[in-house]
Amino acid sequence: MLISKTPFRASFFGGGTDFPEFFEKKKSIVIGSAIDKYLYLFQNKFFSELFDHNIRLFYKKNEFIKNIKHIKHKVFREVLLNEKIYKDFEIHVSSELPSFSGLGSSSSFTVGLINLIKNMKKEKLSKHKLAIESINMERYKLKENVGLQDQILASYGGFNSIQFFEDKFYVSPIESKFSLKSFFSKIFLVHTGIQRKASNVEAKKFKGGYSNNCHLNTICDIAFEASNLFKNSKSDDFFGKLMHETWLAKKKIHKIVSNKQIDNLYQKAIESGSSGGKLLGAGAGGFVLFYVDNHKREKFIKAFKNYPYINIQTDFSGSRIVKLK
Repeated sequence: MLISKTPFRASFFGGGTDFPEFFEKKKSIVIGSAIDKYLYLFQNKFFSELFDHNIRLFYKKNEFIKNIKHIKHKVFREVLLNEKIYKDFEIHVSSELPSFSGLGSSSSFTVGLINLIKNMKKEKLSKHKLAIESINMERYKLKENVGLQDQILASYGGFNSIQFFEDKFYVSPIESKFSLKSFFSKIFLVHTGIQRKASNVEAKKFKGGYSNNCHLNTICDIAFEASNLFKNSKSDDFFGKLMHETWLAKKKIHKIVSNKQIDNLYQKAIESGSSGGKLLGAGAGGFVLFYVDNHKREKFIKAFKNYPYINIQTDFSGSRIVKLK
């Protein structure tokens, strides 16, 4: 049995500028982290000649398939077709967090599946190549409206800045003069209870284009400012303020990004001690990330005791494979 363990991600700055439609004309930077919450894929071989089906898929639905072209789950279908896996293949999906929550779960699934099958076929991929193959599958094979940061962070792991320009990207680990472990202890992810498909939200947000979107340009500028502060500031207290500025710009891109429920949750967090935050992912639901300084932590936790929230740290390994005999 092979098991792929692939991290989700939290995007801090620059979200939306990781689309080629934006960075092919203007250099951009995204700051984000793979996090210590995971999606697992368990692959096992079975002898399909003894059954009336060739492929077994276990996720929210179960599919026992004779012909892989009939697979309903489009990522499974296209990846298996692309890798020429036609029989003797069984896979189970398990996730620590809900899907469609702004944590890049769709890309974590694609990265983990490609990584798993390549290892099953004894084909070694670098982290860079894994990211590229996953991007090509989602954007160009499946025609999803997604950026590039999710696949990169899931593949590489780490807390990184990712620079994009023309047709290339460059990944650099974040280095700071303050403790990153202490910094991450101040991050809270509060779940809105709303699930939505990021690709559908992105399609509505940018009907007017990317490169000429003034609010996206503002998000890009803030991301470069944040990158400079991570390198040079002796404290992380800039983070909440810049997150708040990013959130205000993100909300202006399209009315679909937020709603009354999310706005009320955000206001409650500010009143409870957070200096800023933003909705993760495309918008419209999922997790909201808040920065809460240590002296406000107790007040914040008390106010959100009835809300589902999680704390995070960085996952440094990215998607990896475990083999069980």
